[in-house]
Amino acid sequence: ETKLTLEQMDFFSVPENRQLILEREGRCCFYCLASLTSNNYVIEHVVSRPQGDHSYRNVVAACRQCNNRKKSESAEDFLRTLYRGGLVSSGDATNRLSQLGRLLAGELKPVVQ
Repeated sequence: ETKLTLEQMDFFSVPENRQLILEREGRCCFYCLASLTSNNYVIEHVVSRPQGDHSYRNVVAACRQCNNRKKSESAEDFLRTLYRGGLVSSGDATNRLSQLGRLLAGELKPVVQ
């Protein structure tokens, strides 16, 4: 059996890979930093389908509230919306935008055994 490379792995549909994204995010919502458990999180596409894929560069662990609020808004705009709504601090918003850039650049790799 051929082992998939990190770039080929599906981090949206495969349950054990979803868990790796939750761990990568430190069990916090990528957007609002709320604490996540195995029961209260979703795997969210940063760039919505069909443009976005299921790669580690395009999925994050998010709380259900952020997932429902974001809809098809871009991640950058959504983070600004959270800041304007007082849901994240200026520092957290700046940090999240920086992390988003790192994610899209492929720098936030999940730890695969």
